[in-house]
Amino acid sequence: MHMKITERTVVPRQSLPPAVQPFRKRAGFLLVTLLFLSSFVFAQVTVRGKVVNESNTPIAGVSVQVKNSPTGTSTNADGDFTVTVPAATSVLVFSYVGYATIEQAAGVSSATIQLQPQSASLGEVVVVGYGTQRRLSVTGAIDKINASAIEGKPVVNVSQALQGVSPNLIIQQRSFEPGQGLNINIRGLGTTGNNDPLIVIDGIVGGDINLLNPNDIDNISVLKDAGSAAIYGSRSANGVLLITTKRGRKNEKPNITYSGTYGVTDPKIAATPVHAWENAYYKNESLVNSGRQPVYSPTDIQNIAAAGDGDWRLSTIMKNAAQQTHNVSIKGGGQNNSFLVSLGYLDQDNNFIGPGYGIKRYNVRLSQSTDIGKFKLSSVLSYVRQDGKDHSSSASTLIIDASRVPLLYNFQDTMGRYLTNAVSAEFNPKGVLENGGYRKSDNDEIFGSLTGEFAITPDLKIRGVFGGTVRSNHTFGRRLEMSFFPGGRYGQDRETFDDNYKSLLTNTQLIAEYKKRFGAHDVTLLVGGANESFKEQASNLRKTLTDPIFGIPTTGTVVDAGSRNTNQGTKESSLNSFFGRGGYSYNDKYFGEVSFRFDESSNFAKGNRWSFFPSVSAGWRMTEESFLSSLKENVGDFKLRASYGILGNQNTDPYRYQTSYTSYTNAYGFNNVAVGGAGYLLGNADLTWETSANLDIGLDAELLNRRLSVTLGAFDKITSDILVARDDVPLLFGAAFPDYNAAEVRNRGWEVNVTYRIPGKNFSHTISANLADNKNELRKYTFSATEQVVRREEFEFVRRVGLPITVYQGYRRDGYFQTPDDVAKYAKPANATVVPGDIKFKDKNGDGIIDDQDKYILGNQFPRYTFGLTYNLTFHNFDLQLFIQGVGRRELMIRGELVEPFHVGYSGTMYTHQTDYWTPTNPNAEYPRLAESGSPSNQNNYRTGSDIYLFDAAYARLKNVQIGYNLPAAVLQK
Repeated sequence: MHMKITERTVVPRQSLPPAVQPFRKRAGFLLVTLLFLSSFVFAQVTVRGKVVNESNTPIAGVSVQVKNSPTGTSTNADGDFTVTVPAATSVLVFSYVGYATIEQAAGVSSATIQLQPQSASLGEVVVVGYGTQRRLSVTGAIDKINASAIEGKPVVNVSQALQGVSPNLIIQQRSFEPGQGLNINIRGLGTTGNNDPLIVIDGIVGGDINLLNPNDIDNISVLKDAGSAAIYGSRSANGVLLITTKRGRKNEKPNITYSGTYGVTDPKIAATPVHAWENAYYKNESLVNSGRQPVYSPTDIQNIAAAGDGDWRLSTIMKNAAQQTHNVSIKGGGQNNSFLVSLGYLDQDNNFIGPGYGIKRYNVRLSQSTDIGKFKLSSVLSYVRQDGKDHSSSASTLIIDASRVPLLYNFQDTMGRYLTNAVSAEFNPKGVLENGGYRKSDNDEIFGSLTGEFAITPDLKIRGVFGGTVRSNHTFGRRLEMSFFPGGRYGQDRETFDDNYKSLLTNTQLIAEYKKRFGAHDVTLLVGGANESFKEQASNLRKTLTDPIFGIPTTGTVVDAGSRNTNQGTKESSLNSFFGRGGYSYNDKYFGEVSFRFDESSNFAKGNRWSFFPSVSAGWRMTEESFLSSLKENVGDFKLRASYGILGNQNTDPYRYQTSYTSYTNAYGFNNVAVGGAGYLLGNADLTWETSANLDIGLDAELLNRRLSVTLGAFDKITSDILVARDDVPLLFGAAFPDYNAAEVRNRGWEVNVTYRIPGKNFSHTISANLADNKNELRKYTFSATEQVVRREEFEFVRRVGLPITVYQGYRRDGYFQTPDDVAKYAKPANATVVPGDIKFKDKNGDGIIDDQDKYILGNQFPRYTFGLTYNLTFHNFDLQLFIQGVGRRELMIRGELVEPFHVGYSGTMYTHQTDYWTPTNPNAEYPRLAESGSPSNQNNYRTGSDIYLFDAAYARLKNVQIGYNLPAAVLQK
């Protein structure tokens, strides 16, 4: 950077005329004062220079900021800049997306500043278990997600922001209603039980990721393999998410940052019901095809067409929902301290109609750090309040009942009465949403941690941590009694319930860490001990037949027998741990690391409480070898890494090793009097950990002069001693048996992460993409069985050795019976009566009969080939970001109204996509002939359980588009 320094000079004072000599002393004083006050102006320095990239091409839009000052500018199309700084001693900070930040003294003339691409495998610091490491020395499978991947996304929680940003980090949303949880999974399913990863927030385990304010996140480390996660022992078999929140910086003037979003969620309803008159026509055809009489005459159909459609449809009870977020943070610091105060507000409406449904969340986070000589004290304190209100029913019930009724009907008449009809005889979803009651929740969480660190020597530090989380959740709900017209009632039990939950999690740690470099040798050692203690208490009170206005007890009120007090809802558990890690690197070329953890869990009986979880990992920067110097010069940097270790899973309920019982208030009747009884759950004193053996290999590469970053990884994980229920105990036994350590699952997969940077004079591009796959296999199941088949409606869910953990099973279609000759010759289910237009099923074993031996494995509901793509473009002060996320393969079984016309008689409607059904003139239709529930054709076509319910759930979704403009610093100064 060429810097030209121009200082302003002061003209010497000339002699004063004799006429003004009496005022000389006063004028001299005033002049000296003015000179002193203007000295800051006269000391200003104008700096000019140029910024280029690694190819010596000028970069436009580079931020040139005076350190610890709002003063700044940006480079023009030729990479040139001009900025006025307070003094020659000022420091300029040059920053640009995808490049390492550079600081340069303003008063030093030098060559043109050359920015280098920021390398993910050099200097970057990565958060690991109980500490940090240089990315260069990491030998485990760790993905670092920076705040830039989260900021600006129109999401209400952190989980949604993480979808698609890291390979094999799989996020699945379970419900569209505000405040509902999401499924988080790292590298597939490794167990038949709980697959949730461990969440660690600011070093403290057990936080709720979805209560965090996304704007408070500084970075997230995803620990995927044993080499990175074994130090968390029994909690790490499903991976670990290490979340670090933002902090203040030393020697930084206090600054205030505000960010806010406003958006609208628009519920897209893909299925459209046919018009009312069409529905009557199709109903007649369905009845006639089933040997019954039509119910609508031609005149009826004409009258229905003239009257038009009613409004009983799903879209009537759905609406656009606004959501807004507002965030303010204040951060800064002095020479020996730093601080940050963050305030966040979220308001998210529900897509259901109704009075005030939605959630509001309030986040407050305080962090500070103070250095006192060799002692450093830091603390974090946060408070979250979440208020929610929703309806008194369930989303599935409301959606189903709004979808089953044909457009012959309306939700309300002209008098405003809520109606029922022949299809929905006792329920009106619109009435329930508007006047059927509510559930109100008010949940509080306080999180805090206090860390004291003492540097015994510059290389040896001792750190003590105490932190934890206090939760207090409360829900109050009422069902209000409603009468519909001409009949039907809702909430006649007038239930009022009051649920309370509180919990306390404490985490205490004592850690010693040693880091030392001896020439080409780098050594790190860490040892520590920890305790995690958890206690929860819950109570609920349910009353029916309460006062219809106030919901309080009145004559006839009944306290539900399902109510429970806190000693029925109390659980406690504790985990004592000793852990350590040792790392060594030689000349930043060879790397090795070992880690271990001893865990003692109260979830198991004495004798089974302790377990040991070790890991070993190694890395080799092959391009640092002299015999591969040409590879480094002509291609780029390469690092191979591998790890192997044992992880654990203690996700079982406390006390399962003990026999427990449940009391029933009305179990038996003696002498016409109800008496209590008890149900028993036998204990299993031999319960122990699920253990997971993990092998991981990877390659990290920086290519094309560090413009292209590539990370490749592959893993193989075998989890054994998985807890499953026994299936060889007859119901006649009279008591429930506990789970046993019996099953085994293998999980294998791969992942790719690529970033390519294209700098330019006017335009600069950055493309980041990730793609991953994982596949699990059940290798052992129970003691006495190799499979389990569970039927849910038309579906069969199967767990079978040799297949993924849970798959769909059923028949495959093979077209339709087209002629009576087809019916006579082709295989059919035993005793089935079929006619042309009914579904033919594949005769898998060729025996001429369709039976259980002809069922196929139809698909796997867990997603595979997950991917994400982010594209960033900058042009001068403008920027653009596109984010695409998706799944390359997933099978999904969907049943109900959207597949079967007039579903099982519960439904009275058809949808437009179902009008492509078989007739003699439409022999290759999407759906079979119309037939009524209970008819032989309907039994064959829809009750048999085939791939007619199977759908391809692969997708690619444009999740986020951001267009921005950075106001010039000169404008902001004014």
